[in-house]
Amino acid sequence: MFEELVNRWWMVAARGLVSVAFGIAALLAPQQTLAWLIGLFGLFALADGLFTMGAGLAVSWLTLFLEGFVGIAVGLVTLFAPTSFTEQWLVVNIAAYAIITGGIELAGAWSLRPRARGAMVQGDRLLGLNGAVSLLFGLALFTNTGMAHATLIMWLGVFALVSGLLLLAFAFNVRGWRSVLGSPVVTA
Repeated sequence: MFEELVNRWWMVAARGLVSVAFGIAALLAPQQTLAWLIGLFGLFALADGLFTMGAGLAVSWLTLFLEGFVGIAVGLVTLFAPTSFTEQWLVVNIAAYAIITGGIELAGAWSLRPRARGAMVQGDRLLGLNGAVSLLFGLALFTNTGMAHATLIMWLGVFALVSGLLLLAFAFNVRGWRSVLGSPVVTA
């Protein structure tokens, strides 16, 4: 399982890059992001889900696969549900996405912990920290479902940026697991 994750570390990095790009767009152009928020979030969740599901399939890691499935489902609902429904439930949709994916990432980190050794120990912490950040962000949104869209964009931008940076750090940590695993890993 870990050898395949090492070979496909770039999938985790791509997920991080998508998140960082979304976060930067939300923070630098909040008014434009407000107009595009539903579509951007839908595309973000869909792309994040595709990369995560791909990584989960590649490494036979159920928690990654499930997290990807949730992202794809949320992205599709956001993109294709009637606009009135999506606008009304946008904050709840984002909060649910963050809580579910955060919980799944925490479970993934927890399952990695007993097998982790050497540099892998930092990886389980990075994945767990990203899950905790996502979970806390989702809970904060649920307690503030009536927030103004401008505030939502700023929160979402900061969350996406932090999460993306953690995922990039995790991806580069995973890339370094070759020396830890002790067996030659063939790159794909």
